[in-house]
Amino acid sequence: MLKRAGYDNVTVFEKGERIGGVWFHNTYPGAACDVPSNLYELSFAPNPRWSRRFAPQPEIQAYIEDVASREGVADRIRTSTEVERATWDEARAKWVLQTSAGEHEADVLVTACGQLSVPSVPPLPGLESFEGPAFHTAEWRHDVSVEGKRVAVIGTGCSAIQTVPSIQPLVEQVDVYQRSPGWTLPKMDFEYRERTKRLFERFPALRRADRAATFAFLEMATAAMTSRQWLMPLFRAIARHQINGAIKDPELRRKVTPTDEVGCKRLMLTDDWYPTLTEPNVELVTDRIEAITPSGIRTADGRERPADILILATGFKSHAFVAPMEVEGADGRTLAEAWQDVARAYLGLSVPGFPNMFVLYGPNTNGGAVSIIHQLESGIGHVVAAVRELDRQHADRIEVTRDTADEFDRELRAALAGTVWHAGCTNWYVDENGNDPSQWPWQWTAYRRRTATLEPGAYRLTAREPAPAAS
Repeated sequence: MLKRAGYDNVTVFEKGERIGGVWFHNTYPGAACDVPSNLYELSFAPNPRWSRRFAPQPEIQAYIEDVASREGVADRIRTSTEVERATWDEARAKWVLQTSAGEHEADVLVTACGQLSVPSVPPLPGLESFEGPAFHTAEWRHDVSVEGKRVAVIGTGCSAIQTVPSIQPLVEQVDVYQRSPGWTLPKMDFEYRERTKRLFERFPALRRADRAATFAFLEMATAAMTSRQWLMPLFRAIARHQINGAIKDPELRRKVTPTDEVGCKRLMLTDDWYPTLTEPNVELVTDRIEAITPSGIRTADGRERPADILILATGFKSHAFVAPMEVEGADGRTLAEAWQDVARAYLGLSVPGFPNMFVLYGPNTNGGAVSIIHQLESGIGHVVAAVRELDRQHADRIEVTRDTADEFDRELRAALAGTVWHAGCTNWYVDENGNDPSQWPWQWTAYRRRTATLEPGAYRLTAREPAPAAS
């Protein structure tokens, strides 16, 4: 998008061996998007030939690499290069980056580290004593075969509900350890027929209409979680019907039925999670884990279940928006210090004291029911508007004002208080102090509108000295 706007002097640092981010690193069995494919594609790079309604990991990875190649930006990306520190040089109005490959300078810094990129491993007593293979789903060991093995999966979140149904037919036994259940909705995934793909190719308007209908439905779900919670009974009825239709055993049904409000935790999409839990070689364990032993897991009831392989489906450190990079701003204050209480950013993008810096997928830009691609395109659109304003005013410094950031934060916190995510459950959106640095409390059309331009007075620009006239 920067290149399309006329800005070619862009360098991307990627610590992975290839681009793709989450789709390069997460290769566990069953890994797939839980957003419909037509909404997970970039708006300017439509793909009429997705294989399924919800694309699997290898296909998304291939799409990302193909877009980078076709758009002519692959040569701008330095892979296997990690940014360790970024420091603002006030005198020269530049960012100085220390990377694993040396120093780099930039006029504008865009951090795009993602919210869900650093695996979270809970402090399980005895974890290091386990004698078999133990790994996080984001660090899947393909050299370890699960076939015919006794497998323990800790967690019942988004990665677990994809992994467990995929490995269940292969293993001897899989024990799934659940701390608390989450609500699910039918995924309604299906394979696209060749005829449908040809129609999408031949009639782009049909493809756009399909995309618009998907977005409208997800916006309705977002409204139900935020400002129009009277819509929530519809989703609650669908979620309960999914459980009751798949599970007849009353005890298992009780274990998987949440007591909190639908949407308070992340809503998960699945067609095969509940049927898998009814298989004879699957046990859902809800007793608290007391310790990991060398050969299995002991729960609070004193029972020890043997395991050959331990899989941690325990999510990510969701509030470390630029981790592990250290960012030092204009007054020598680091971003970690500025966010010591809670991460805050104007529109999730700009932080006072950190000029010429924008955070993609920053604080409060996550949603309960929408594609992150929409937020990312909106965010980089705001960056383009900011860089254009720098050019227009012949400035070299742009920074959101403290008053603008504080006013936005008050508006945001007031709106968040009335959302379903603050209905009393424990979720990864809200921290231990009740702060929510994750969620956007309005619909996503509002985010696109508010980021499209620079609000008058929101940013302070400092003009550079005019260049001397050419002789």
